[in-house]
Amino acid sequence: MKAQRGARALALGTGLLLALVGATASATPPTGVPPEKNARDQGPPAPSFDPEVSRDRKGVDNFRRSDPREAALSPVAESSGLSAETAAQERGEVLTLAEVIAALDLHDPRLEAADRKREAAEGKLLSARGGFDSKLKMRGLVQPLGYYTHGVADLRIEQPTPLWGLGVWAGWRVGLGDFAVYDGKLLTAAGGELRAGVSVPLLRDGPIDRTRADIRQARIEVARTGSLRDAKRLELEAKAAEAYWSWVVAGLVLDIERQLLAIALERDAGLRRQIDLGNREGIIGVDNRRLVLDREGRIVGAERQFQAAALALSLYLRDERGAPLLAGADRLPQRFPAPEAPALIDLEAELAAALERRPDLAATLDTREQAEIELRWAKNQRNPRIDLSSWVAKDLGPGPEDKLPVEVAAVVELELPIPLRKARGQYQRARAELAQVDAELRFARDRVAVDVLDAHSALAAAYQRARLADEQLELAHDLADAELRRFELGDGDLLLVNLRELAVAQAASDEVEALGRYFTARAALEVATGLGVQPVSIE
Repeated sequence: MKAQRGARALALGTGLLLALVGATASATPPTGVPPEKNARDQGPPAPSFDPEVSRDRKGVDNFRRSDPREAALSPVAESSGLSAETAAQERGEVLTLAEVIAALDLHDPRLEAADRKREAAEGKLLSARGGFDSKLKMRGLVQPLGYYTHGVADLRIEQPTPLWGLGVWAGWRVGLGDFAVYDGKLLTAAGGELRAGVSVPLLRDGPIDRTRADIRQARIEVARTGSLRDAKRLELEAKAAEAYWSWVVAGLVLDIERQLLAIALERDAGLRRQIDLGNREGIIGVDNRRLVLDREGRIVGAERQFQAAALALSLYLRDERGAPLLAGADRLPQRFPAPEAPALIDLEAELAAALERRPDLAATLDTREQAEIELRWAKNQRNPRIDLSSWVAKDLGPGPEDKLPVEVAAVVELELPIPLRKARGQYQRARAELAQVDAELRFARDRVAVDVLDAHSALAAAYQRARLADEQLELAHDLADAELRRFELGDGDLLLVNLRELAVAQAASDEVEALGRYFTARAALEVATGLGVQPVSIE
C-alpha cells in the first residue's frame, strides 16, 4: 500500500469529499441559464477544504444549536455529561498507545490486585519458614501441701532444622523437695540439671517433611503469582490496545460523519439561493433537507460510539490518582500510521520463543512443580516412622550420688499404621493432581501455539482488508467525482449524488475500521508471543 495513498485515505477522504460535492452550492445551472445570471446568483465559490478549519466549524459540530429546528435536542445531548468529549475542536497533544500502557502499569486496580496477591504469597512463605523457628518452653510446678512437698522448674529450647529433619534441643531443670518413688526422676542436684539432645527421622520425614514441602511450595507460589501478574498485564495490554484503537476508529469515523454533514450544509445554502431564483425545483431543496437530517442522525450515532469507546478506554487510561480519564476528541490523531505488510517468519522458532516467554505457561509450570513436591511428600509418608533420639545430661551442685554422674541415652522409635490408608490416600490424591496439572500444561502449550497462529492469521487478513479498503476508497472517489460532473451538467440528480457521497464516506469508514483491526491484530500478536504491546508512532 503506497504511503501517499494511505495518508490521503487515512485522513478520511476529507479534502476530496468536500471538493467533490461542495461545489454544488455554486453548481452550473441547467443549460439555457444566462452566464451573467450564473455569476450573480450562484452564491460564494466552493470552499477550499482545510481539515483544521473544518474541525472547528461549530455549526457542523453542534447542529443542535445552529439549526433552530433542532434546538430542543441540545439540552438532551448535554444531559449525557459527555458532549464535551465529542465536541469538534483543535487537535492537542495526541494520545498514544504508549501513554495508555504506561497508565495501565502504574494505576490499574487489576494489576494492583495481582501485586497484593504476590504479597500474600510472600506472607505465606514467611509463615512456612516459621516451621523452623526456635521454640522456648517453660514449665513450673509447686506442691506446698501434701505428703510430698516439692517444686519443679523446667526450661527447654528446641530448634528444628532443614537437615534431614534433624532437631536439636537444650534445657535446664531443677527439682527440689520430697518426691514419691515413682517421681524420683524429677529430683535433681541443688544446681539443677543441664541437658541437650538431638533427634533425627530415618525414613518418614527424613528426605522431606511437611515443613520443608510447605516452604518449597510457598517459594514457588511467590514466583507463580509473579508470573500470573505478568500474564494479567499482557491480557490487560491486549484489551487496552483494542480499546485504544476502537477509540481512534470511533473518533475518525465521527470526523467523517461531520464532514459528510458539512457537504450537505454547503450544498443546502446554494440550493436555497438557486430555488429562490427559480433555477432549481423546490423539491430538490426538500430532498437535501432530508439528507441533512439523515446525516445529523448519523452524527448522533457516531457520537454515541465515540463516547462508548472513550468510556471503555478510561478503564485503562487513568490519571495520577488512579481515576478513569476520559479522552476527548482533542486528543485524537490526524490519521492512522501506514500499516506494514506482515513478513514471512520461521513459525517454529517463534512458537518456541513464545513458549519460553509466555508468563501464563510459566505459572502452569510452577503449579506442576508444586504438585511434584506434594507427590514426593505423600510418597514419603508411606514409609514407617523410625526416629532416632539421643541426649546427654549433667546435674550441678551437691545432691544425691545417683544424680551426679553424666547421663547419656539413645532411643529408637518405630511407628507403622498397618493399613496405611491415610498415607495411601494422600499419595493417590497427589498423583491425580499432578496428572491433572500435566493435562492442563499440555493444553496451555497448545493454547500458546493456537494464539500465535491465530494472531498471525488475523494480522494477515487485517492487512489485506486494509489494502482492499484503500483501493475501494479510491474507486468511490472516482465514481463520486463523475457523478458530480453529471449533476453539474444537468444530467444527474441529487439522489445519485447523495448515494455517491455516502459510498465515499462508507469506504472511508471501512478503511478506518480495517486499519483499526490491523493494529489491534498486531497488538494481539505481540501479546501472543509474550513480547507485550509495542509502542506505535502516531500523529
